Amino acid sequence: MGTYSLNAIEAKNKIEVTAENVESTKTTVYAKGEVLVYYDGAVIKSSSVSYDKVTKLLRFDGNVEMIGYKGTKEHMAHLEIDTKSKEVTFEELFFVTKNDVWLFTDKARRSEGNYSFGRSVLSSCNVDDPIWKMVFSHSLYDSKEKYMKIYDTKVYFADIPIFYTPYMAFSTYNERSSGLLFPLFGYSVEEGFVYEQPMYWAISPSMDIEFNPQIRTKRSIGFYSTFRFADSNHSSGKLRVGYFKDNDKYVADYNLPNNTHHGLEFNYESSQIISDRLAKGYTDGLYINATFLNDIDYLNLQKTQLKHFGLVPLQESRLNYYLYNTNYYAGVNAKYFIDTRKTDNDDTLQILPSVQFNKYVDHFIWNNFTYSVNFNMKNFYRKIGTTLKQAELKIPLAFTSSLFDDFLNFTFSEDLYYSKFYFGNEVYVNDKFEYYSNTHKIKIFTDLTKNYGKFIHVLQPSFEYVKPGKESESPIKFDDLIEEQKALFTVGLPEEHYTFSLNHYLYDENMKLKFYQRFSQIYYVDRSYKFSDLSNEMQYNWKNWRFYNDIVYAPEYKRIRTSSTHISWDHNIYKFSLGHTYKKILVDQPNILPANDVSLTFSYIYNEKINFNGGFTYNIDDSSSKQWRFGGSYKEDCWSVSASIRQDITPRPTGYTTDNTFYVQFNFIPFVSLGTGEVK
Repeated sequence: MGTYSLNAIEAKNKIEVTAENVESTKTTVYAKGEVLVYYDGAVIKSSSVSYDKVTKLLRFDGNVEMIGYKGTKEHMAHLEIDTKSKEVTFEELFFVTKNDVWLFTDKARRSEGNYSFGRSVLSSCNVDDPIWKMVFSHSLYDSKEKYMKIYDTKVYFADIPIFYTPYMAFSTYNERSSGLLFPLFGYSVEEGFVYEQPMYWAISPSMDIEFNPQIRTKRSIGFYSTFRFADSNHSSGKLRVGYFKDNDKYVADYNLPNNTHHGLEFNYESSQIISDRLAKGYTDGLYINATFLNDIDYLNLQKTQLKHFGLVPLQESRLNYYLYNTNYYAGVNAKYFIDTRKTDNDDTLQILPSVQFNKYVDHFIWNNFTYSVNFNMKNFYRKIGTTLKQAELKIPLAFTSSLFDDFLNFTFSEDLYYSKFYFGNEVYVNDKFEYYSNTHKIKIFTDLTKNYGKFIHVLQPSFEYVKPGKESESPIKFDDLIEEQKALFTVGLPEEHYTFSLNHYLYDENMKLKFYQRFSQIYYVDRSYKFSDLSNEMQYNWKNWRFYNDIVYAPEYKRIRTSSTHISWDHNIYKFSLGHTYKKILVDQPNILPANDVSLTFSYIYNEKINFNGGFTYNIDDSSSKQWRFGGSYKEDCWSVSASIRQDITPRPTGYTTDNTFYVQFNFIPFVSLGTGEVK
């Protein structure tokens, strides 16, 4: 075994050769037999190596393996390194990254950390028989940025070509980088072939933009763009804009009210705005979820949706800001509504804004005396119709004590209420209204706990009496206001009543909740029928099972008003939930939507590679399936596929439609995915 050291150009480019046989002449160094070469931070193994001292060319032959260039591993039949220019030439190169993405090419060249490859095959699956692979004519790889650009590419799945693109770029390490993302394919009977080609721009480590142009052959073309940013370590946001224009035939065929669908969405959250500049102990935050659109199809035409308050005709936007410490809370809230069923929203009532201030419960005079303060200012605004500004003050005063060594507790409280209303946007005989009231309350309650060894029982009965006090209305009574004014608010004293409630809980010896029940009913003094609805909620937890029921019974009508029942099983391998929802229209609530639905959801993990999931909702009254879905997925180390078929009820500009959708997505791990779907 011999070792030979030499300087290629400078001392920092020192080459050290270790081999069984090392020979040297005036112009050449030659080594063979278990050759190891240490050069430029890399370790190179081969059967033989030669170094030309004149041309500065280092040649390797036979089972060449190189480790060290940015953590990659390279195997090849022949390798040449120009130690002067630092260019490297490969033949029959097999190239593996840290993420187990491999590439085989007939020839390649490396210069200053950049690789250029000839005709190549790329995959992350088993080398002998890869389930998926990319074959391309040539490519470029930046080992510093870990970014690859490939040209004239075909993607094969089980030797079947499934995709072609003249150009594609991606990061081999799942890092954010600019380039084309994999497209979305789909088909709809109403909309034709659907193609969306996402483009990604990584502007900086804290912001990026995704562009999503799309084609729907029976409708037309559209464009969405999403800007994402993180403006601090405690805040981030997303801004999306979109536009889609339908062709005249599609508008006429489906009688659409608009031939364009456009909008803007903005999501922003921050857990700190000014609290870091205030005295210690303050916490504040900001939440914005805003949606502005001309109709609901602006949302339906998106591949993936931002967070909003449901795909419903009445779209809501919110702004919430809060600031609090251990004693006080202040907040500013605003809500803006767009009813997509209307031609305009000039008469839609908006809350712009409301301001809230709370003084948390505190003691005064004695520890038994407590009070709190809740002050609100609300602004109900619209362009057409009556508007309202309201100032509201609530002050609960309470005295709490106990008897029989804390066995029995009681509370005497007085709730003070004051509100002033200012009407606008019209001329009124009375443009102001003032209201004051007070309410007396007495509550008796206890909290009993007993340990029975294997379980612990907690019992919490309570009895409360509420008596209305006095009220004052000025300058006229509420009933004498015009209907447009009364439609915006309501006032009045509560009815005199008694409330009985009973809560009890069972825990095992490890304090894990096994069972709970919450029961309550109200007795009204002045009603012809004294008893209110009876409410009973309970849940029993047994091993992996959950049994839940919440029922409301109306004694006056001897009917169940609402009922919700669920049975669920949660296991590592399989989960399912079976539920029933029931709502009955009664005389005192004629406008509710009735329901008598059975729902089922399930998931089953067959093994670490295969799982299934699905569910449905079935209406018992009309024997119809309202919604259903079934899907599954299969996952290997280097690829996965997921598929589903489902039926959804989707809001449209002209009402609701029932859509049947089939969807398949291939994921080529770690960096690409292909999907397609069909809607009927």
